[in-house]
Amino acid sequence: MNCKVFYECWQMQCCGDPFKISDTIKWTVVKDYQLILSDDVTLDDLDYVYEAHNHTAELFNFTGVIKRIWGLYEKFESSDKDPNFPLIPIHGELIEIDSVDGWEEPIGELEITGYVVDLEDCSVTRLGSKE
Repeated sequence: MNCKVFYECWQMQCCGDPFKISDTIKWTVVKDYQLILSDDVTLDDLDYVYEAHNHTAELFNFTGVIKRIWGLYEKFESSDKDPNFPLIPIHGELIEIDSVDGWEEPIGELEITGYVVDLEDCSVTRLGSKE
């Protein structure tokens, strides 16, 4: 089974392990998620989002082999529409990369905010399941 997982950059910076193409990974992921993206980026084909901090969500154990990685680079502007989100993305680009560590350099005005990871040989089980 192949899957696509989104991995937010801040989670990598906090407590993630760098990864690269061909690595076998073991992550905790969620199926229900909400991402705030600029209008020019579409991530409709995501299966899961990496999650290491929300212990109230329904979590899954996930393993797979990394086939491709795209860095999500975004430009932000200030917003007073929602106090929970003082910066909103106004432009984004997906750029293919070979490895990540959470500290990738900006590209012009675009900052790395996450990774779209295409994986193969995936296995998913509900956290706590004996399957």
